[in-house]
Amino acid sequence: MKKLLIIPILFLFNSSFAQSVSVPPVSFSTVADLRLQVGTPKVQVLLLGLSTPEDGNGGIYRWSPDNTGTDDGFLVVKVTNVTTGRWMRVSNGNTIKGSVTFSAVTLQTAYPVLYRDANNTPIVLPFIPVQVYVQARTAQAAVPSWISNITASGFTVNFSTVPLLGTLNLTVDYLILKQ
Repeated sequence: MKKLLIIPILFLFNSSFAQSVSVPPVSFSTVADLRLQVGTPKVQVLLLGLSTPEDGNGGIYRWSPDNTGTDDGFLVVKVTNVTTGRWMRVSNGNTIKGSVTFSAVTLQTAYPVLYRDANNTPIVLPFIPVQVYVQARTAQAAVPSWISNITASGFTVNFSTVPLLGTLNLTVDYLILKQ
């Protein structure tokens, strides 16, 4: 008889103990809104869009409390009037986006790119990309180009002609496809 009484008591205790507390997801409409809020370590938030909600450029961000990377408005977002700590875009796992700037100071057409994290530290990817796409961001970089030497640590941008000489005048954005 005592065993029958113990089972219902344990069942009631376990079922009430197992109940979870609902935590509403945190979201921000745009990057401008994200720049107004310091985050909490290990908490992720949803950004609905870069310039307007539902503009197709939203994503998941996490707060990196020790980060001092340069705000690019996409991968790294700095909170206004905050020196240390950045919102970091969480990768979807199949693509990596970045930007790189070169100085065309010699008569060269090949420019190696090393993958870097938000603190500008070179990194090695845990895979070799299937493809790398490059888009010129500056006029000097807007000449025919192609990609070669794709590895887990970087790739090479090859220009068909020698770019106009200058300091930090060649900027390209890149998209790396894992699969």
